[in-house]
Amino acid sequence: MLRPMAIAWVVAAVVFAIVEVATVAFYSAFLGVGALGAAVAAALGFNPVVQAVVFLAFSIAGVLVVRPLIIRRRAPALVSGAGALVGQTGVVVEAIKGAHDHGHVKIGGESWPAVSIDGANIDAGTTVWVVEIRGATLVVHG
Repeated sequence: MLRPMAIAWVVAAVVFAIVEVATVAFYSAFLGVGALGAAVAAALGFNPVVQAVVFLAFSIAGVLVVRPLIIRRRAPALVSGAGALVGQTGVVVEAIKGAHDHGHVKIGGESWPAVSIDGANIDAGTTVWVVEIRGATLVVHG
């Protein structure tokens, strides 16, 4: 039969797993692994100090050593904010008139100031491709 402390550590591991799924920060997973290690220590009859040391050792090693290795090897980071608009298409809602005259492009329900990459006029209703971002202005190709 499992010792009560081992059961408590397993419950803690499950709680950490739930927190990880809810936050996807990739920290709680290592706390869960630490709690499972402490549960094994408790099941083997080690005292609470040893259990705490096992918990801390696994958790700290996971966060400081394993997590950075996994983060570096996973798929490239997702781009968010304005940078995520590069490569997207949008529709010109206010004509872009020349190299220095901003128009507006609608992407994802939002209107963004935009200029053309080559200084060309682009009429309203034209579908354009976002080439880059300069400040808060889209640079588009029509």
